[in-house]
Order: sequence, then structure tokens, then C-alpha cells
Amino acid sequence: MKLRLKGNSIRVRLDRRDLQTLLDEGRVEDALRFGPARAFSYAVELGPAPRERPTASYAADRLTIRIDPEDARAWRLGGRVGFDHAQAVDGGVVRVLLEKDFACLDRPPGQEADDAHAFPNPSTSC
Repeated sequence: MKLRLKGNSIRVRLDRRDLQTLLDEGRVEDALRFGPARAFSYAVELGPAPRERPTASYAADRLTIRIDPEDARAWRLGGRVGFDHAQAVDGGVVRVLLEKDFACLDRPPGQEADDAHAFPNPSTSC
């Protein structure tokens, strides 16, 4: 799972293994650790969310993106790249992007393992 934060937008990319874990276990998570007792954790989980509009929440040092279970199942099997939702929050909007992680087209030699579980890139001709 890859996380990108920029301004008031959150972009999470899931590879095939992440998406399968989400469907099998109901959540996929990771953390940025600042020593043994401090971490910023983030997760994507199945749960109540408006159809086709994943939602974000933040509590207790954890960023959680929630996606409707039916959306997640259809997303896994379909050609949809992801979801883009402008979520209203107190005083503004948070843009929530949840996307499939595609194989890199110009990955440097020796780093191919980074794409081991990525979705095949639709820009390549096979």
C-alpha cells in the first residue's frame, strides 16, 4: 500500500495483494514508525461508506479510509482504476483518492521487485 499526502488530499494505492487482503480480512494497514512507541498508521477498511465515495477519518494517530464492501469487490474484478471523492469536513474539503497500483513503466533495472504485486499497467501492450 502506498500513501501520498499533499495539501488536503489523500491518495492511497493498493496493489493486487493489498486489495485481496482487504477483501479477505476487511482491512489492510501499514505504519510509519517513529521508534518503538510512536507511529502514524494508515488503513483501508471495508465498512459503511457512500457508494463510490470512500471516506477518510483520523483518530488516535490513525488515518482510515473506508470503502463500501460492494464497491471493493466490483473494483477488484473490474477495469476501474479507482475512486475520487471530495469529502466535506469542518472548514473545507478533503480529497480522497483510492486507486489500483499499476506496474511502473520506467522502473530502473534492479528494482523490478517493487512491482511484484502491482496490477499490470494498461499503458503497456502485451
